[in-house]
Amino acid sequence: METFLQYFVEYRLLVIFFGTFIEGEVVLIAGGFLVYEGHLSFPVLLSVATAAAVVGDNLFFWLGRSHRAGAKHPWAARLVNFVGEHRLFKGEQFLRRHGGKSVFFVRFLYGLRFAGAMTAGYLGMGFGRFFAFNLIGCVSWALLIGGSGYLFGRSLEAISKGIRLAEIASLLVVGGLVGIYLVDRWRRKKAIGESC
Repeated sequence: METFLQYFVEYRLLVIFFGTFIEGEVVLIAGGFLVYEGHLSFPVLLSVATAAAVVGDNLFFWLGRSHRAGAKHPWAARLVNFVGEHRLFKGEQFLRRHGGKSVFFVRFLYGLRFAGAMTAGYLGMGFGRFFAFNLIGCVSWALLIGGSGYLFGRSLEAISKGIRLAEIASLLVVGGLVGIYLVDRWRRKKAIGESC
């Protein structure tokens, strides 16, 4: 475990880039924790995660676009089979009605990002519109999830401080009770000695 952590800290930018290329919540939360620990700055985490997410989404967008154009790229064909062409056609009306918003919100749906980007390309959404909404979604996603990792680190510290305070308080209470018991016992012995 310690070796894994060392590799993660040493190659943090590569791990964050490739970890957030398609999905990456766990890696981004871990990146936020690294920010809290001082191994990384938040602007760098935000930049790397956003860049990776944008590159990944645009790759799937163009795979969808190429499949629609008849290029039949092998990856696109596999992904279309995975998503299902009937789902792509059902999504067309939704995409036409909520196009930009759907691109933004699909970024927050774990497991559907590549399918959403590919669907947008397959259904012929304009690249400029896709890119703008996707960029806004990726930045918002990186801020939210990376910030969650940072807050996770802060809450762990607060919990550990709380545990230390609770331990000290418990020791003081137990010490106080033992002290009261000993003083009470000493008084009783003294009272018995005086009465004899």
